[in-house]
Amino acid sequence: MSDESDNDPILTDEEIEALVEHAEDGGFDDGEFRIHDFGAGESLTLSKWVELEGLHRNHAEALQKAVATAFDIELSVEAQPSTYAVAGDLLTGFPNRLCLVSTRIGPFEDECHLLISGESLTFLVNQYFGGASVTPPKLTTKVTPSEQRLGERVAREFLRTMAEIWVDRLPLQMGDLYVDVTPDRFSLIPSDTGFAVFNFDLVLGDEHNSTIKLLVPFDELERQSEALIPRKKVVPLSSESATWEPQLRATLPDVSVEVCGSIDAIETTIKSLLAMKVGMTIPIEEPDAMSLRLNDRVVARGRYGAYEGLKAMQFTGFKEREA
Repeated sequence: MSDESDNDPILTDEEIEALVEHAEDGGFDDGEFRIHDFGAGESLTLSKWVELEGLHRNHAEALQKAVATAFDIELSVEAQPSTYAVAGDLLTGFPNRLCLVSTRIGPFEDECHLLISGESLTFLVNQYFGGASVTPPKLTTKVTPSEQRLGERVAREFLRTMAEIWVDRLPLQMGDLYVDVTPDRFSLIPSDTGFAVFNFDLVLGDEHNSTIKLLVPFDELERQSEALIPRKKVVPLSSESATWEPQLRATLPDVSVEVCGSIDAIETTIKSLLAMKVGMTIPIEEPDAMSLRLNDRVVARGRYGAYEGLKAMQFTGFKEREA
């Protein structure tokens, strides 16, 4: 091979484009090669934590009221389906302008993160300072100090309402806030670390639609999974059962049952069994031991013998007590 041919591209730009389009359309799922979602297991686990949906929805409603009260801004906060993602993918999708609030939320040991986009903050600042009739400016620089301060206030309201909503399922202890306008702190997390992502859409008619994301370490959430599934209902004893149960216990010992004593068993053939007639005698050896049966179930064992001129059994053990 020549040096020139070594440097030639294997695929042309048009061929690469065609392959990308084919992949996006799911064209490789032909029965031999399939697209695999490596986060499917975690997503399935999220769906099993059925209480999360209610907590998420109620949190959105509480946050909407809190924002209206604290900032005098009438907008809708809508809970979107929670998803699973790893840190590397999340970091790639972070907006250029953002306010990232990191904090420890007990009982979770690792930090949780609240991602507020610059678009959300610009809109909220514009609304809060009386610019509702003016279209928010399109900024390209980092989040401004005013936006950062308002982002911190939003975060405090967000975490306060979260604690109030989650308390019945999982009491939360909110830690100190670390507020940054860069993703530097989040970029230190290993890229394969999994997060449960809770999406809250801020909507004001056709004027505005942006999203606040709560990122909770998936492993930490999984450790608290018992709190995220429906509680088992304990059926209390009725007053009637409290009356008849003691009577039943008192009556049971007097119920008559039939028991039988078995002293030996023999083996024979079907031919011999069919040849048996009335008057035939089957010899058996005098047993050393015998059993007492109740409905074919051995309840006691004993020694075979005699007592006051009668054949008798002396108990040597009871089945229930042996167990």
